[in-house]
Amino acid sequence: MSMAAEGRWQSGDFWQSGDFPAGQRFEAWQDLLRDVYGALDVDRPVGPDFEARVSHHAVGGFQIADCICDPCAGGRTRRHIGADARETLTLQLTLAGTEIFTFDGETVELGPGDVLIWNSTRPIRFDVTQRLHKISVTMPLARLRSWMPTTWHSIDRRLPRALPGAGLLSSVIGTLSPAFLEGTLTNADALTESVLGLLVNVLGPERSTPDTPRAAQLRVVKAHIAAHLGDPGLTPSAIAGACRISLRHLHSLFEGEGTTVRQYVIMERLLRCRREFENPRMAWRSITDIAFGWGFQNATHFSRRFKAAFGRSPQDFREDYRAASIMAASDRAARISIQ
Repeated sequence: MSMAAEGRWQSGDFWQSGDFPAGQRFEAWQDLLRDVYGALDVDRPVGPDFEARVSHHAVGGFQIADCICDPCAGGRTRRHIGADARETLTLQLTLAGTEIFTFDGETVELGPGDVLIWNSTRPIRFDVTQRLHKISVTMPLARLRSWMPTTWHSIDRRLPRALPGAGLLSSVIGTLSPAFLEGTLTNADALTESVLGLLVNVLGPERSTPDTPRAAQLRVVKAHIAAHLGDPGLTPSAIAGACRISLRHLHSLFEGEGTTVRQYVIMERLLRCRREFENPRMAWRSITDIAFGWGFQNATHFSRRFKAAFGRSPQDFREDYRAASIMAASDRAARISIQ
């Protein structure tokens, strides 16, 4: 099913530029990239001969896109980041062609076999200089923060194919992609943890650094936020006042984390809500009750934020998790009976 047939992108679809009249290909290509990778702009107009094909599938917050495209360019600015509710981590395996990325003035060129690591909290520019074939695996950034709480924002952006362990990561991405795109792999959380676990092993252990006054202050601030997440009045001004620091200094503490105070609070609340949706003992509580209990004040706003972060509405997430739990329990019972 193509966008031309439905007029919009659907998870699991196959998209191709040939489905669009020449005069509509630029906008169609830009819309597709935004749906898959988040808010961005394509700044090199594609011509009538531009060709691209993308296979894409998403389950929860885990998604894979297999893309083949002609040269093009674009970028994601702080304006885009501020307008985008999603915070994601993407591992990109280049299979053929060349793509150049620019982060904070640093240029990274990728060729066949190289893996790029990038997250949606930083501005980025891309320039496809040769016809490209790549596979992109995208996951919630919050999961990387759990694995690498102190260095997640400063890891190397490029894993060259010659790096020990990078070949294994590339092989897993290449093998995982067709099975996931066909819909035979469906546990988003397990896939996320598996890929991240392998990535962390390739990167090696986090380097311990001396605790600076700034790091100590940030810990105090995060502890205060964790203790007051359910308070709807947990605003940046309230946090700064409670921690006896200026609002400007509070914002600067989180700049080093690659996020904002507001985004951090929202994501922490979303993670708490998700945890309670997964808890059978909370089945009696309504979605709105849980959301309001963690500081959200508008059910529609909460649902939009939750879907942007985890790929499913709160209702769908809860029902899917419950069904998966029942199926897993049934499988365990069947194995026990056989034994």
